[in-house]
Amino acid sequence: MQCFSCGKQKNELFPKKSELLSGIMLYMCQSCLDLKFEPRWVIVLAGRKIGAESVKDFIIKKRYEGRKIDAEELMA
Repeated sequence: MQCFSCGKQKNELFPKKSELLSGIMLYMCQSCLDLKFEPRWVIVLAGRKIGAESVKDFIIKKRYEGRKIDAEELMA
């Protein structure tokens, strides 16, 4: 199975509700849960839906895997 956050294949994933978008259930590995990560795509969607200020902490502290999230992605 593949972690929603880091995308790595893991034997065990754990369900977790998204901190940013209520109603979305994520399946994540223990490493990502320990680091309090959110999937990159959730951060971008939340930034578009509820504003960049709501995801500021996740972006500044890089609480996601993958390439840097820039302002253009949040505005699209």
